[in-house]
Amino acid sequence: MWVRIPPSVPPLPVVSTVPATSSPFIGYPADRLLGAFRDPTAAAGAAAALVADGIPSKDVSILRGEDGAARLDGTGATHGPVGRTRRLVSFTLMDQLPDLAWYEAAVRDGGAVVMVRVRGDAKKRAAIAIVREHGGHFLNYYGRFATEEVSRWSGPEPEVSDLLKR
Repeated sequence: MWVRIPPSVPPLPVVSTVPATSSPFIGYPADRLLGAFRDPTAAAGAAAALVADGIPSKDVSILRGEDGAARLDGTGATHGPVGRTRRLVSFTLMDQLPDLAWYEAAVRDGGAVVMVRVRGDAKKRAAIAIVREHGGHFLNYYGRFATEEVSRWSGPEPEVSDLLKR
């Protein structure tokens, strides 16, 4: 499930009625920082802090539950042959894209992923600091032409295919 946090609304869990298979597929998350959270409440706190820091609420998403896992769809399986083909092509071109399977596993294990659209080094550094302050780990920034590993996975690794491990 993904949730947009308006600046005036406290972070609360939201239940989606949209079936997972109709969720928008996240192809390449250009200009976005992704961070995994073991605690969805901490993810909501990070999202609220990002908005309070001046990032527009439309640029901050919390991915959780079946809907969030389906949007991440690390192998493309949820989105059928087209999704699988898209992931296969992406895996050959982008070194960090297999990490989406790790984010999906984090969500399926009851956690959440914060995805925030930021551009520019200063804004990116500020967003990284906020996500870390709230307990985010496994931070990756997906730029237009390159990906940046900000921090590695901490704690027990999720169950993902050996092909998707670095």
